[in-house]
Amino acid sequence: MKEKLYSIKARASFKGKHLSGAERIVRESEIETVLEEIYKKVRRKNPDSINIKVENIEEKPLIVDKTLRLKNFSFSNHIEANEKAVEILHIETGISKNILWKLIEEVHTGAAPDKENMRGAMIVNQKGERIELDRYRGIRTTTVDFLDRKKVLKKLLKNGYTERTLDALALTTKNLIYPDMIAEYCISDEPDYTVGYVSTKNFYYRFSPLKEKGNTKGGRIYFVKNSIDIQKFYNFLQKKPVLIRDVNI
Repeated sequence: MKEKLYSIKARASFKGKHLSGAERIVRESEIETVLEEIYKKVRRKNPDSINIKVENIEEKPLIVDKTLRLKNFSFSNHIEANEKAVEILHIETGISKNILWKLIEEVHTGAAPDKENMRGAMIVNQKGERIELDRYRGIRTTTVDFLDRKKVLKKLLKNGYTERTLDALALTTKNLIYPDMIAEYCISDEPDYTVGYVSTKNFYYRFSPLKEKGNTKGGRIYFVKNSIDIQKFYNFLQKKPVLIRDVNI
């Protein structure tokens, strides 16, 4: 009988404000080791609260052969990078460039109603309308990992990438296999990490830099079809377990 799978999710916060998170899908024999790894990761920002949850995965995971294919873009500044990002998103979504610029500006200046970072991603349809159910919380993609995380990480490191790329690839690959999701835009909320990405059905475009250094704002935009069933979308991204075999370099 195959070993049971467990979902491990961790969130670190300071005075109620989200600082960082981590998650894994692991076999029962790996739980103790991975818990230690995740704890070390989320405590780096000196939180006053860390919440770690371990749950048995009852549903059979969806197995995906490969991640989206990686492609790198380098620019002299984040404005030029975002011009290219807008060009790609305009072609993929059909949303006007003016609206795309406004949406991206929201991510760079704080997309929540109080101008702080959202906890999750905003959702935007092809009309350019924000349709997430909660503009503070947004939507978070969870319950996704690699079948052999160490093997995939080794391959990425060998090709000049980092563990950040590993985690981002897992999340965005799960996002883009959903039939009604068209594209994604993402920048980190960490002020010293300026690399970001745009994902489509076929590619993970890694942009350097996609945000201005020192900016503490960040987040994601999930671009979806007008016909999307929003409840089914939330259910898939937040609950459906997905395991990925390999990275597509």
